[in-house]
Amino acid sequence: MDPGDVIRLYVLEDHPIVVDGLKKWFMHRRDNIRIEGWCNDPAVFAQTVPGDTFDIIILDLWFPDLDPLENLYLIQKQFPGKPVVILTNEQSIYWINLMIGKGARAYLKKDVDRKEFKATIEKVYRGMTVIPGFITDIHEAGKLAGSFIPKHVLLPSERSIVMQLSRGVMLKDIARKRCTTISNIEKTLKHLRKKLGVKTNPELIRVLIEEKLL
Repeated sequence: MDPGDVIRLYVLEDHPIVVDGLKKWFMHRRDNIRIEGWCNDPAVFAQTVPGDTFDIIILDLWFPDLDPLENLYLIQKQFPGKPVVILTNEQSIYWINLMIGKGARAYLKKDVDRKEFKATIEKVYRGMTVIPGFITDIHEAGKLAGSFIPKHVLLPSERSIVMQLSRGVMLKDIARKRCTTISNIEKTLKHLRKKLGVKTNPELIRVLIEEKLL
């Protein structure tokens, strides 16, 4: 990194308070880091933001009803060569290993301090891959994750629906709480039953408990 270079970050995040915090952290004249923009929808970002306006993408892991891996693939396809840094509250070794293994250049928790965040961004800008400090080697991350990788992964919305169902909440009440229709809830459950190879909701709940997903 040459003196005077400004690293331009584009933030994909659905909580404005996180973006505001990053903006307050960095002054580009002092830190050589600037928040170039932000968006709360990865698809909109990929369709509307020119790739020459930023250097690094800061990507939250979880967006409502979106698959984290599909978000990463979408961004990599639209902006090949642009480094992606995951910024999330998710600390599962499974997700760390998966995101780094699929090409993310760093994985940071949202409680990261300013000094570590800045150092990570500078390393990524120089072409390095940065994994969490408690994992010293990417191969070690892979070995650690091996015993944690579930057969299936639930989106937060899917997990919420099945959790409520397992507690005896009626479909109409789940739909009301999620501001959606019973039909949409039933479609989600049908998709999950098909994915896990079961025929009934009680079987679905049993399998998810066995896989430690509930």
